[in-house]
Amino acid sequence: MSDSIRTYRAIRNALNRLYPKEPQGNVVRRLNILAALISGIVESGRVNLPQIADKVADENKPESRIKQFYRWIANEGIDAELYFLPFVTPLPAVLAQTTLFLVMDGSVVGRGCITLMASVVYKGRALPIAWIVVKGKKAI
Repeated sequence: MSDSIRTYRAIRNALNRLYPKEPQGNVVRRLNILAALISGIVESGRVNLPQIADKVADENKPESRIKQFYRWIANEGIDAELYFLPFVTPLPAVLAQTTLFLVMDGSVVGRGCITLMASVVYKGRALPIAWIVVKGKKAI
């Protein structure tokens, strides 16, 4: 069994364990896509969809996986309360075992918008915890 398959299964099982109730129907399908997306990010160390899709271990072509990930991200039915908040509660317990660093960043995000993001630094990566996007220009 390849490392990417093990990574995917570990992430999928962790998501299922952390979910407040037994997921069913479309929620299971969407959690499987979320697990594939997370495992691709972990394996590739990148957040670009083509690089993520190359690292996901399944029989689908990378182009099909890219489209699937894009549809999942753009889907208005993906609700933060249903797909992200169940996993936020256990996160501080895991992160509290080490010294936490909170960083804030203001960045231009395109089309005349800027974002202010608060992130926790974990293993050299910034994990966004809150952000706001507004129209405007970044001050120098």
